[in-house]
Amino acid sequence: MLTGAPADIPAGGACAFQLPGDPSAASHARSLVAVTMCQLGFTTDSIEDARLAVSELATNALTHAASTAPPELWLWARTIPTPQLVVSVFDAHRDTWPTIRNGDLLDEYGKGLSIVTAVSTGTGTHPSRSRLTAAPGKCVWFTLTLPTAWPQAAQRSTPITPRTAANRLSAALKARGVPTTCRTDDSGISILATNTLNIWVEPKAFSWRDGRAYTRQPLLDIQETAERIVGYHEAHALASPS
Repeated sequence: MLTGAPADIPAGGACAFQLPGDPSAASHARSLVAVTMCQLGFTTDSIEDARLAVSELATNALTHAASTAPPELWLWARTIPTPQLVVSVFDAHRDTWPTIRNGDLLDEYGKGLSIVTAVSTGTGTHPSRSRLTAAPGKCVWFTLTLPTAWPQAAQRSTPITPRTAANRLSAALKARGVPTTCRTDDSGISILATNTLNIWVEPKAFSWRDGRAYTRQPLLDIQETAERIVGYHEAHALASPS
């Protein structure tokens, strides 16, 4: 199963692939990452780093997060804090969360995320929801620096209007099980409301305050914005008493 295409990523889109729920998940993830990054103009060295890192994440998802739901592979780009490709593996199991051990990288156990950290520009994990079924779960991700020409290519693309950005973000959130309402005032600024956040869609950026910090993301970063809001929504739900 697949949503999106590599050509969609520079314009604020994403690719989401369903991986097999068996040991072949790692090889499928390596192949999908390589094909996607090649089409996006990444160097051979960057692609090999990504293949190694995603193999560890896919293996970890199967080994430590066994679930009846197959894992998913997601790829999208963000421009803030720096231009990066985000590669994420999602699974529907929240009882086990990965940790980085301070042991020898040759240690058979616990080395996976240490390897991911060594070959990427950043890594992390947070609660999320499936991009294909909206099922709750978690994602583990890493980032890689985008090719040098990428920011210029993105700037040459057709600008995203606030109304279009609001509609796309609203659709992305609803598709992942986050109820959202949208209204636009006379100035053209749209406000998206979930049950946990209000997101302002201004001429150049999304912005919201989650009670601890103020966040601002360019309109091109629709996928990053959606993922952050979904993650906050899920973290809030986990913290709230049932």
